[in-house]
Amino acid sequence: MYSSLINLFPVIILGIGAIVSLAVEPLLKNANKHRILPWISASFVVLAMLPFFFVVQDTLYGIFAMDPVRRLLGWAILFCTFLGIGGVQWTLAREKYRGGEAYGLLMLASAGALCMTQAIDYLSLFIGMELASFPIYALVGLRRKDRCGNEGVFKYFISGAVFSVVFLYGAALIYGATGSTHFSTVILEGRQWLYTAGLFLVLFGLLFKAGAAPVHFWVADVYTGAPVAITAFMAAVIKVGALAAIGSVWISSIAAPSSLETWNLAQPIIATFMSKPLELLVLTVAFLSIVIGAFSGLAQKSIRRILAFSAVMNAGFIVLGLLLPNYAGTGVVQLGPMYFFLITYAIASAGALTGIAYFSGNNDEWETLGAIRGLGREHPLVGLGVIVCLASLAGLPPAAGFVAKFTVFAGLFSAQFYMVAIIGFVLSIVAAVYYLRIIYVLFAS
Repeated sequence: MYSSLINLFPVIILGIGAIVSLAVEPLLKNANKHRILPWISASFVVLAMLPFFFVVQDTLYGIFAMDPVRRLLGWAILFCTFLGIGGVQWTLAREKYRGGEAYGLLMLASAGALCMTQAIDYLSLFIGMELASFPIYALVGLRRKDRCGNEGVFKYFISGAVFSVVFLYGAALIYGATGSTHFSTVILEGRQWLYTAGLFLVLFGLLFKAGAAPVHFWVADVYTGAPVAITAFMAAVIKVGALAAIGSVWISSIAAPSSLETWNLAQPIIATFMSKPLELLVLTVAFLSIVIGAFSGLAQKSIRRILAFSAVMNAGFIVLGLLLPNYAGTGVVQLGPMYFFLITYAIASAGALTGIAYFSGNNDEWETLGAIRGLGREHPLVGLGVIVCLASLAGLPPAAGFVAKFTVFAGLFSAQFYMVAIIGFVLSIVAAVYYLRIIYVLFAS
């Protein structure tokens, strides 16, 4: 038991780093805040990566778990946090922002996302959700006098509070149906539908955090209102935490408790509880997310709004991984393809938006398509990095995003979801247009 305490060391290190950053900030001159604080924060993020080399595959007090997949997700979160710190430094130093609280808030949000990936209890998951959400509310409204920022943080805070209540009510129903807040527990006799209703509400609360349709209404406004670097952080870190939690809840909801003793998310699970309504929920969310994300992104001129709808679309592809390799037919589920897609998306999205943050001017006025024309030729290394990330998001070979999408589509065909696979493939080609528009404009004369 005590040996598994090392699994929480990354969260503890990030928490200490956030406290140190917030404590040092008032002692620094305004001119030095964005020179010193980023290095302090980045050092703690790198330090938080080290315990993942020594983690053990075990559960901690029945509320947190660790396995190889969770370790990879943790590394992805910390890497995207590292990128986010660099993007925030560029943005705030260019605008001569007088405060330095953003760096501590980034680490607190990352600590919450790590808790979400490791949680195997609804209460610990809720604590992780709120620890990830509240710093993001402050970061979205970092520009206090910006109208778009104020509108974005208001919408995000109000809707986030509502869906936190939805999540808690769902957890309460699950507790009433099982007598426990643990993910993997036995449903009491006659309370199957109470459990299913609670699971629906819990999943909707997490889908809101992931930005999937039909609860995606906040994504475009919040992504646009926040500074570009914060948008990059949200698109990667918060989405990893939310979708990793969805995977854990899904696995525990369809499998017997005895089959989850090792809590290895990469291991195939045979469903002992299968529900047609849950399958319909996944297909509906995936279909709406892919369609809305693909077509809405074509009409946008702001890069952040384009990538906001990209986030909605990719959430749909990732959610489809819950049904692979053949949940509907044989009841076998393996979340490896889903998490591989999630990691490649998170890194590519964070990299692309961090590069755009480097190009953007004060208050991000250069992040529209027309305003960034030719900036890739002026900064070729950053432009090349953005191209690689956008190519991965578009699913172009040989980028990792191509392998991730191919794996998902192949899995859909093997599971006999032919129409879903064909529609997803066609719409991914449609969505590739707006990624290619950004690449063309960056290097156009």
